[in-house]
Parts: sequence; structure tokens; C-alpha cells
Amino acid sequence: MQNISHDELQSHNKEWWEENPMTYDWTRTLNVAPFTPEFYAAIDERFFRSSTSLGHPNYPSDPPFSKQIDYASLRGKRVLEIGCGAGAMAASFAKHGAVISAIDITQTAIDFTRKRFEILNLQGDVRRMDAEQLEFPDEHFDLVWSWGVIHHSANMEAIIAQIHRVLKPGGKAQIMIYHRHSLRNWILAGLYQGLLRGKFLTTPYDEILRQVTDGYIARHVTVKQAHDYFSAFESVRTELTDLSDLSFIPLNVQIEKYLVGKVIPTSLKRSVDDWLMKNFGWFLFIEATK
Repeated sequence: MQNISHDELQSHNKEWWEENPMTYDWTRTLNVAPFTPEFYAAIDERFFRSSTSLGHPNYPSDPPFSKQIDYASLRGKRVLEIGCGAGAMAASFAKHGAVISAIDITQTAIDFTRKRFEILNLQGDVRRMDAEQLEFPDEHFDLVWSWGVIHHSANMEAIIAQIHRVLKPGGKAQIMIYHRHSLRNWILAGLYQGLLRGKFLTTPYDEILRQVTDGYIARHVTVKQAHDYFSAFESVRTELTDLSDLSFIPLNVQIEKYLVGKVIPTSLKRSVDDWLMKNFGWFLFIEATK
């Protein structure tokens, strides 16, 4: 992919996501009609359940990502979501009184989000837009939120610069990107694809990572690189997490099914999983204050 121009990369990126919208249905088991209340409920259940450890341990009684987001303080404040997908988080911000702007590079995502807002009778500015060139004034937003999006763009640095530009002084960016040194990458890309299937003989590690990850572009960064990318901000905090089920770990599904609660105490398994996620998680959560 090194010889492909930026514009061609971004075009392929958009096409990939138009064909594979973020509905958390990679195995095609959703079995509900698109643009219906049942469709949005099923998507939200998959998305929010997968993020309970980091964001909302008591979901559904807790609002999504309530550990990270102070919803009460955002009432009447301007919030931008980059990469709105099917609109789950944009709707959550709107329900809690934020003045939400939601953007996505694909028309499919915009259609999903607008229909969700129509069904729920929510207000929001939902627009198709490339985050590398945000069409908003300087110092306009109090919060920019993006979950698993900007690492898929052809120029992630350009997006970060745009985020910094549109944030008010003291405003926050809360961003999740993929972590390079994760247990998931070591097992799926390194051990299985690279060593056992012999791909290291012909394929660079970065390309293997791309092949085992969603998106036409899939950038993975270290914690140090994340701090460097956000160095223009006054403060940067990072935290590692992962999908709550950790199903990529060999035998983890069998352990959960046959041993947890019978031979292995549930609390012990939860503690081990939490430790793995916090130290070797695939999701790198960044909170940067301008």
C-alpha cells in the first residue's frame, strides 16, 4: 500500500466502509431488518456489551461510556462525533442534552444515523464529511468523541490536527485507536498468521495486521506514538482495554463455558481478563485536553 496515493487510499477506505457498515454483524447473524427500532437495539447491545469493562460496568443501568463521559456537564455543550457508524453514541449524546454534530465518511452511516434520530425524535447535525478536512469553525466544540475510527483514515495526523483546531481551549478529545503491542495482535497476526501459516516469509507484520483487522486501512500504534500524535495538546492520558469476551485467546471460549464458575472462580477469571486488557489490550483509549 506504500505506492498508493493519499486520494486513492481514502477512496478505497470509503468504499470498504460503504460495503461493510459498522453494524457489529461481521458473522451475518443480526437477522433484523435495517432502519428499524429492533435493528438499532441489536446493534447497541453488541457494541455496548463489548465495551462494558472500560466504559459502563453496570450497563444497561449505566449510560454508555459513563466512566469516560460526564453527560451532565455536556448539557447544552457542543459535541462532535467522528465516525458515527449507525449513530449509537451520537444518539446517546443527544439524549443527554448535548448539541451533537455527527459525521462519517460514508453515506450509509449517515443514512443509518439520520433514521435513528428520526425514530427517536432527536435533534442533531448529521453530515457526510471527511474528518481530515473538518467543515467547522476554529474552537467550536467542547468535546470530540471517536471510537475506533481515525486509524482507518489515509492521514490520521491530519485528523488529529483538525480535532485540535475545532476544540475550544480546555476542550477534550476522547479517541480510541488500535494498539500495536496487544495480545490480540501477537496471537492472531504474529503467532497464527505470521509463524504457523508462514506469512512472515513473504509479508511484513504491518500488512498482516491489516489483513486480520477490519477496514481497508488499519493503523496500529504504540502508547508512545499515541502521545507523540497528540503532543499539541496540553495533557494526554491513555488507557488500554479490549473486547470484553477476549475470544481471540486460545481456549478462552471453552474455559468460559466449562470451567468458569465450576473449577475457576468467576471473580478470578474476571481479574485475569481485566489485567490482560489493561496491560495488553487492543483498544488504546486517549483523552487529550487542549
